Amino acid sequence: MSTAVEQVERLLNLVPYLRSHPGVTVAEVADEFGVSQRQIAKDLNVLWFCGTPGGFADDLMEPHVGEGGAIHLDNAAEQITRPLRLSTREAVALLVALRAMAQVPGLADRDSLERVLAKLEAAVGQSAADTAERLSVAFEARDVVLEAATRAQTSGRALRLGYYVPSRDEVTERTVDPIRISMLSGRAYLDAWCRGSRDRRMFRLDRVVGIEVLEEPAAVPEHVKNAPEVEHSALRVDAQDPLIELELAPGARWVPEYYPCESVSELPGGGLRVALRAPDQDRIRRLVLRLGESARVLGPGEFAAAVRDTASAALAGYGSQAG
Repeated sequence: MSTAVEQVERLLNLVPYLRSHPGVTVAEVADEFGVSQRQIAKDLNVLWFCGTPGGFADDLMEPHVGEGGAIHLDNAAEQITRPLRLSTREAVALLVALRAMAQVPGLADRDSLERVLAKLEAAVGQSAADTAERLSVAFEARDVVLEAATRAQTSGRALRLGYYVPSRDEVTERTVDPIRISMLSGRAYLDAWCRGSRDRRMFRLDRVVGIEVLEEPAAVPEHVKNAPEVEHSALRVDAQDPLIELELAPGARWVPEYYPCESVSELPGGGLRVALRAPDQDRIRRLVLRLGESARVLGPGEFAAAVRDTASAALAGYGSQAG
């Protein structure tokens, strides 16, 4: 019995072998590869479904067994000798990776890498090369932003940010006082006091389009600086924390800007569906109650029940009955 891995390995060798030995018999191939003739027959049947991913009959190989068990493999030369064609997305990803590699200090053979980059850029075309250039610049900019934010935090200085807000598709100018930098769900966030909104905010560093470390010292208000650590435990999520799913109306699109979300997807009409980890469920419950009709809890059921109970208790305090 041949395993799937063994069959794949054999097929990778079988095609070039059949091309270099036209008319070889099934018995001879079985003997060469050390398997039964029945297994070779199964392998040949698999080749009918192998080729380039075009989805047309001409893209697949055509093995035939003639008189005396002679094997003829048609349409294989084109499949093997056809040059590899990268999709635009594959080419851009490869270019960005190679450019990132070129920035590594002490790279042994930088000249060879530069030649590979030049040849790849010429092969993929100007559009893909330009896209890769923009992404490479974005990667470099991310490092600059993180370095500046870290320097401001450690030196106790304020920051001026140009911050992109997707929900409004605009860049806002903010002066903030850094508190800490956290990694949440693979992204870097700046936890800071925002002077404009006079509140504590979380800023995704990959949305910072401009940053300046100011000479003036950071001025985090004492009530924020001295707040109990547990109050802001929701700022540092863990993969084991409960996952809460919410449906947000267009007026609540700002939520993912300040609450780290595992996923965000668009809904018809301009709303959002978000999933966020909640180590401090009371904080998220207060958020949902504050949003009112602009938020609907999709799960888990226990959290939805807790929100309903809190709302019912609040309404009862006004002599009303929750619906």
